[in-house]
Amino acid sequence: MGSVARFAGFCWLGAAVAFWLAWFLMPLPGTTDAAFILEQVGAARVQVYWSVALQLVSSALFVPALLGLTSLTPLRDSRPGFVAAALVGVGVTGFAADAIYHLLAYEMSLPGVAREAMLPVMERFQSADLVFVAPQLLFLLGGVGFLGWVAARAGAASPRLPRVLAGALALLVVGGVAVRALGTGRRELALAVLALFSVAVNQLGWGLRRARS
Repeated sequence: MGSVARFAGFCWLGAAVAFWLAWFLMPLPGTTDAAFILEQVGAARVQVYWSVALQLVSSALFVPALLGLTSLTPLRDSRPGFVAAALVGVGVTGFAADAIYHLLAYEMSLPGVAREAMLPVMERFQSADLVFVAPQLLFLLGGVGFLGWVAARAGAASPRLPRVLAGALALLVVGGVAVRALGTGRRELALAVLALFSVAVNQLGWGLRRARS
């Protein structure tokens, strides 16, 4: 169990770091402006390519990380723990699918591709077709929060973890108001909120290693 928990702990750390770096490399995390996406991805194609790779790596690392955490004795037979882990697992499928959305934007911005022809397709992907991805991404956010709360109650995660996620939510709300008022700082706010989420994901790994010891 020691080696499994240690490996799973490093997977949580790797998933957290890759998660944040994937968004850091994107021109503007969270935007759905199709024209802006094609323009900015075309100007930063190498960064977007590596962002897709890191996003898929992060998605893959969540799988052994979840298995390692839920195999701990306090969570092994926990119904809330199972539900929380299932939500995160479903959310990770959405995160991986979102990487393919980004890869699509990368391919649409290749030299020689008519951007005018690609724009209606990208607009569809960033509006009606989000129904295939957005719910899973919400499951990922909510699932990590629920799993952190369950793990903290079971002694398998730091009690600070729910507070970190609460801080991310507060920053999103307060920062969103400030960004709208100032008309700038959207990227910085998005990266700060995503950094706090990544810290929470990392805390699950440290909690697992602490529980092992």
